[in-house]
Amino acid sequence: LYSQRSNYHKMPKRTHHHYNEELANMGTAPEPKKVQKKFEENGETTNYVHRIVLTGGPCGGKSSSLDDMTKALTKKGYDVMCVPEVPTILLNGGCKYPGTDGDKETLIIFEKALIQAQLQLERSFVDIAESTHRPTLVIMDRGLLDVAAYLPADLWEDTLKAVDLTEQQLADRYDLVLHLTTAAAGAEKFYTTANNAARLETPKQARELDEKIRVGYERAHKNVKVVDNSTDFQGKLKRATDHVIELVEGKSS
Repeated sequence: LYSQRSNYHKMPKRTHHHYNEELANMGTAPEPKKVQKKFEENGETTNYVHRIVLTGGPCGGKSSSLDDMTKALTKKGYDVMCVPEVPTILLNGGCKYPGTDGDKETLIIFEKALIQAQLQLERSFVDIAESTHRPTLVIMDRGLLDVAAYLPADLWEDTLKAVDLTEQQLADRYDLVLHLTTAAAGAEKFYTTANNAARLETPKQARELDEKIRVGYERAHKNVKVVDNSTDFQGKLKRATDHVIELVEGKSS
């Protein structure tokens, strides 16, 4: 299971990223709400930016959920920004995952660099969101604690020491963690690897990875919402979006 990442770079061709105006603007609310929740920072008052992690096991519906909540939230007057999945950025850029069976020091360097890159990306998105003075959510396509699910416990502890941070410090960066359960747990007939070249897990491996991700967040974060497969897929998307709306409208526990 831990070695699955080592095959992520085996893509048929390198993806080149170009500016996409439609994608860039899809998270902009046509009629933004008045900013209501503010906080003090360095003596200045600024709007509060809600920070949400969208995570879960393979084939859980993250991409569809992000689209669904973006449409719903922009209609309600909120801008939505999305921090892209950092491991994918690194791997598509040519970085090779060293795997857990090789040199420990090389692996920790990779994971440290990944965490540092994600920390900076998250800071940049939040800083820019604050500067707009518009009600904004920043949604992370996987969060910092996802890393733990791909490492044995001792190597995860060594990685935390390398970045001089604790699980709690990483978790406290987020207001809400949305965990979309893999289709391999409760919706097995819909589990597929055909629509994602990086998805290599068998259904059993997907369930194991899903549990590791969920447990990792529940261990450190007080507001984890698990969106399982107890309804049809549209119902699953609605439940995920409803959790986010409850948060931004002040109804979340």
